[in-house]
Amino acid sequence: MAHKFDIDDLILNYDPEKPSQRFAGFGLSAMTASFSERVPRPVPWPHSPPTATPLSKPPAETDSLARFAGYDAVVMTWTAAEAAALAALFTPNHLPSMWYEYRHGVADYIPLVTGSKAPFNDKQADMARYYHSLGLYFPCTIGAAKVLLIKSGLHLAYDGPATPLKKLVAELAETIKPKVMITTGTAGGIGATTALGDIAIGPVVKFDCTTQFKSESWAKASYKASALPAKALKEITPTLLDINAAKLPNSPTPKVWHGSTDVVVTTDFFGFDDSTDHYKLQGLGRVCEMGDAMVAQALQSFPNIKWYAIRNASDPQIPNPTGNIETANKQAGEIYTKYGPFTTAGSAIATWAVIDAIFN
Repeated sequence: MAHKFDIDDLILNYDPEKPSQRFAGFGLSAMTASFSERVPRPVPWPHSPPTATPLSKPPAETDSLARFAGYDAVVMTWTAAEAAALAALFTPNHLPSMWYEYRHGVADYIPLVTGSKAPFNDKQADMARYYHSLGLYFPCTIGAAKVLLIKSGLHLAYDGPATPLKKLVAELAETIKPKVMITTGTAGGIGATTALGDIAIGPVVKFDCTTQFKSESWAKASYKASALPAKALKEITPTLLDINAAKLPNSPTPKVWHGSTDVVVTTDFFGFDDSTDHYKLQGLGRVCEMGDAMVAQALQSFPNIKWYAIRNASDPQIPNPTGNIETANKQAGEIYTKYGPFTTAGSAIATWAVIDAIFN
């Protein structure tokens, strides 16, 4: 069956571990690439390597996450490609196809998720793991730290007006009681100085809601992230970054942005920066994405939990000399599928560095 190009579907659901055939026919080079050209390579961790810790008995999908109560950190990512990249570095022998499905208490969410594009409501056969699912998860360690990796099944920009993501984040915080929560993944670079693969560890996350949530009291709200340990930045080294940055055009070593203006901007739709500033993102921050500020908002009720937003520029500013945003849209999708998993290796490394700096 032929499918119409849908940038939202592509960004959320393109899975480099095993790409869905519904993305064939769009001219995406990633669809015909080999596995090693789709999924990041392991990196030479200097110490405290992330190590998968599978459960001795696979849990039921309806099990709660209470068995992970007291874990040191929760790392939440969002898209299928982000989860594949995170797993390739943190649990390389347990890629997301082996992660556990999470549907505990899902009946409470079904009436809340009303968005037609929400993966939660997608009945296509190849979306069975995401239909009425709150996410996928897998435990690991980083040195002495116990870490739970979660690929969210909920998405602020797609689930509808009830913002069930906020409920999910609060439940994770209440159930697991981690010391640290990190939201991480891909983002669109804002401004010509943000290069493909660059990493933003946002000192602040900020809503820029201009569509479905533009009338909410929090539509432009911002939240200050926890202080970053100085050791973390030192551990994000070229030795770790360059392994996968070699897959990017011109093979640059990604830059880590963490200055006062390197804000992570949360939009309520899939937007990106282009040379015409079509979505009016320029000057708002370093990167844009679709979830981190809602995580931050939920965590305001949990002041004992440190939190960080760590993103990678899976798209740079898109050149758009003709002012055709649809053409720019497709270019963003091609860049995301071809390079996104490899740029995500950078934010995974930064996530490791923050956890290692705090706990080891």
